[in-house]
Amino acid sequence: IYKQIGPVERKRIVGTLVYEDGQYRVLGNSKSYKVLLASVTYYRAEIGDNVTLIVPALEDSQWGAIDNVLPKFGEVGAE
Repeated sequence: IYKQIGPVERKRIVGTLVYEDGQYRVLGNSKSYKVLLASVTYYRAEIGDNVTLIVPALEDSQWGAIDNVLPKFGEVGAE
């Protein structure tokens, strides 16, 4: 049994979604973060999209959570 005492401090980074070695990853901050396929499909992200990723602020992590897909330049609503 595990108990969460409190949420971990987080930071947001911007990176590019890639697919390598059978795994979706986001390249950002000179590092490759693994992301879940479910979040890629939920946000309808495509390889090459810029995304915001949530990662722990104080600890090193191999995983991140996609927070948003940034609009591409020239799309409706993009500036």
